[in-house]
Amino acid sequence: MYKSLFVAIVALLLSCTTSFAQRSSEAGLFIGVVNYMGDFSPSPIAANETNLAFGGQYRYMLNPKLGLKGSVSFGKISGNYLNKPQSTRELSMETGLLEIALQAEWHFLATSRFNNAGVYTRQASPFIGGGLGVAFGESKITTADDDKTRYPEVDDKSTHIIFPITLGMRFDVSESIILTGEFGLRATVSDYLDGVSATGNPDANDHYFFGGISILYLIEADYGPSYSN
Repeated sequence: MYKSLFVAIVALLLSCTTSFAQRSSEAGLFIGVVNYMGDFSPSPIAANETNLAFGGQYRYMLNPKLGLKGSVSFGKISGNYLNKPQSTRELSMETGLLEIALQAEWHFLATSRFNNAGVYTRQASPFIGGGLGVAFGESKITTADDDKTRYPEVDDKSTHIIFPITLGMRFDVSESIILTGEFGLRATVSDYLDGVSATGNPDANDHYFFGGISILYLIEADYGPSYSN
């Protein structure tokens, strides 16, 4: 499903046309929170395991509706079996994450920020995005002394392919300052994001979430006449 969404968004980028170039680029900082869904979490997540996240973003707008976003994000996911109802198992984990991702975005209600006369108009538009990335993270498992020989598991790994899926809102604070709010799922094809699989639930992969705001500065803009599909 995640691969199909990525292919669909890329196809949309290639199939849409513009009468004139209206390209722009912007860069800035992201700050928010991260949480995860996996072997250590109750269904779906443990709210008390929400942690701080931050990073940097660069967005290139091919036209007012279509963009490409590259991001580098840092955060920490954590979990504890004691968060699960009726669990008494002494097992917890922390994983520091470095994520690098590329997403295609569709700003489906956006219009040109400048009209034919060059007059600026403030924009506010929702967007959806999807793409591909990689997350790096070494899991630290804490458990009872008589259980430590089981970790790390033989197949444990620290590099994970991810499929970001994002919902967000983009708002012009001014002509050169843009504010975005977003929430995104990071689906993985790995059950070792938390360092546990065989001794946990090997039938379900791990996923994590990012949510927060970004403040971006308009670096460069090339606005021609108004956009049309």
